[in-house]
Amino acid sequence: MAQNASDRRRSSKTTLAIVLVTFLFFAWGLTMNLVNALDNPMANYLELNSTESSLLQVAYYGAYFIMAIPASLVARRFGYKGGILMGLILFVIGSLITIPATNVLSYSLFLFAMFVIAAGAATLETNCNPYITKLGDEKHESTRLNLSQSFNGIGNIVGPLILGQIVGEAVAPGNPGFEAARAAFMSSTQHLYIWIAVVMFIVLMIFTFVHLPEPPGDVAERESGKKSDTPVSKQLFSKRHFVLGVIAECIFIGLQVGGMALFSGFAMRHWDGMSAGTAASLLALLSLLFTLGRFITTPLMNRFEPSKILGVYMVLSAVLMAITAMGIDYVSVITFLIAYLFISIGYPTIYSLALKGIQGDAAKAGGSALTMSIIGAALIPLLMSVIADTAGIEIALLIAVPGFLFDAWYGFKSSRVVPEKEA
Repeated sequence: MAQNASDRRRSSKTTLAIVLVTFLFFAWGLTMNLVNALDNPMANYLELNSTESSLLQVAYYGAYFIMAIPASLVARRFGYKGGILMGLILFVIGSLITIPATNVLSYSLFLFAMFVIAAGAATLETNCNPYITKLGDEKHESTRLNLSQSFNGIGNIVGPLILGQIVGEAVAPGNPGFEAARAAFMSSTQHLYIWIAVVMFIVLMIFTFVHLPEPPGDVAERESGKKSDTPVSKQLFSKRHFVLGVIAECIFIGLQVGGMALFSGFAMRHWDGMSAGTAASLLALLSLLFTLGRFITTPLMNRFEPSKILGVYMVLSAVLMAITAMGIDYVSVITFLIAYLFISIGYPTIYSLALKGIQGDAAKAGGSALTMSIIGAALIPLLMSVIADTAGIEIALLIAVPGFLFDAWYGFKSSRVVPEKEA
């Protein structure tokens, strides 16, 4: 009886931890897509050129690459909770830096604010992804991470919707009312980030006082008191499924972000009479399908091998993107949209498969390497944009076909954990 009561308490603590940490997935998803939504109005009101406005993405995704290793070191020293608290503190500080940035119309200070927020988001992602993945039995790792990442997708939808409600019609520089419109935009942006700072500070207080249970692998490593003499990095990079998982993740996240960046321009080019406003609405629909794909597929991972689901979904994504690249009028726009139903599960599923069989400090270090792979979201979209400008948007989208096929190969074959004697 006492054992049953103890198990129930442990289960309730685990459930609470998953709920609280899943909220953080929503939070950084919201801020990540806010950056994309702020790009055009910020460029308009601060009169930036394309290169200057693209620095928003560079600042945001660059922070992911820079912060992943420090965030992992904090987690290894103070546990996942220590890393989460660090991420929340950076989140609050970055949000508050937007106050002076918008008051003095300083783009460089605003970039710094976005960098600090992204540093917080990167720290959260480096800790929350492996924490959720390892907080339970190995069989359901992909299920847990896909479920939590589904709320990240909801955040991706909510962020631009909130901004759309508070930001009015843009007034171009030199037109009557420009100064008033700019002041209103900066004030709305400032108030939005103040609310984000307040909410994240409350969340910080909650996490400060709530006990987060350790993943079973961390408990076993601590209780055994045994640490491998082999450096963690060598342990990780001796595992073929992990190394290929980092590569697959880098390719995947780059193609996912690159496709979203090119979608509106592609839709207006291939669907006669489509306006920029309608294309933006379709982009919101694409994000909705992306999120639904995760929610719909997560239960299936309890019945079928996540690696096989990944393989099938990536093959379907490659086929749909190949049809898209053919540029068959509105048909290709529709296949572009449908592709994101299947693209949806890529990031969390590859992540969990890459960490399969990896526990304790090695999982924390592995999480940082997988977070660093998000640099693909800065590099691959840039390559696709260059190709779109020089050879056409259809050729740029064609890059997705071999990329998704590589991820399918990883799911079907290379995600298998090879025993040490076979490695």
